[in-house]
Amino acid sequence: MADTYLKKIDNHSINFIKFKIMEAMAVLEKQQQFDFQNNGIEVMNFETLQRTYKENDIYGKPVQGIYHYQVLQRMMDICEKYNLDYEVEEIFAAQNRNKTQPGVSILPQVEQTLGEKAVEAHILRRIFATIRIKDWETDELTTTLVIAYHQDGIQAAIGPCVKVCHNQCILSPERSICNYGKNKVTTEGVFETVDGWLANFEVNMNEDIARIQRLKRRIVSLEEVYMYIGLLTALRVSHDSSDRNLSSSVETYPLNQSQISIFTEEVLKLVREKGQVTAWDLYNVATEIYKPGRTDFPALIPQNGAMAELLLSRLPAEVEIQDAVLVS
Repeated sequence: MADTYLKKIDNHSINFIKFKIMEAMAVLEKQQQFDFQNNGIEVMNFETLQRTYKENDIYGKPVQGIYHYQVLQRMMDICEKYNLDYEVEEIFAAQNRNKTQPGVSILPQVEQTLGEKAVEAHILRRIFATIRIKDWETDELTTTLVIAYHQDGIQAAIGPCVKVCHNQCILSPERSICNYGKNKVTTEGVFETVDGWLANFEVNMNEDIARIQRLKRRIVSLEEVYMYIGLLTALRVSHDSSDRNLSSSVETYPLNQSQISIFTEEVLKLVREKGQVTAWDLYNVATEIYKPGRTDFPALIPQNGAMAELLLSRLPAEVEIQDAVLVS
């Protein structure tokens, strides 16, 4: 019986099966090695992240007080605490130009044992990860908890994510937290804040959706588009100024100079294409920039939040009721 069945399998089917096996083996092989020399960013799963080298201080404790994979595990534990339907969606690691603490270091002594470019030989100091929460998601939006782990510290944020283009929204200062900088909290404070977000998940989600609707209803004229471009430039110049009176007035700019050029070009093309744009369109153009590979990891969360705050703070008390088509 088995022989008869096997004979019915044609060469095409056999070749297809071989191809799928080879494809699976290729994925597995990719997870055995990193190649940061040719790839500025590597993408991995949680199991691969766990296998990377664990960097300790002179006392044998994690340099950041906690390993990167432990941060993600804590976030997952909080999701489970509130019975949320979640998945770790993407984990990115990046190199950077820090000479004393680069984003990636490779240990030759480990390579000698496990092979060249072995995952286990890599110290990863610059991680960005997303956890998708599927509860109450719509055809347009889901919710994403984002985590950045890098040389400065740990950041976390939560907000809607546009499914079709994976553009992340951070729509309120209360939706982000970090354990360094001006408004820092302790590392445990980061987890406590995330716990609070997820304990009130539905309420927070509805508040953010209401903010998106306000942005969608706000028609932005061409003159206002030019005003926003000028304002973004002024904020960048003030932030980077050697004059402390100027630089102290801007904690985080929404876009740096090269990003402003990209934003301007894309917005002007969008105006020509649609004839009429909304504040939501402007935000979507910006959030397309706030992605690994296009924005430095430590800037992804604060710049995103700064752009949303800029746009939301300039909405009038009563906005136009016309809804706009989503642009991603």
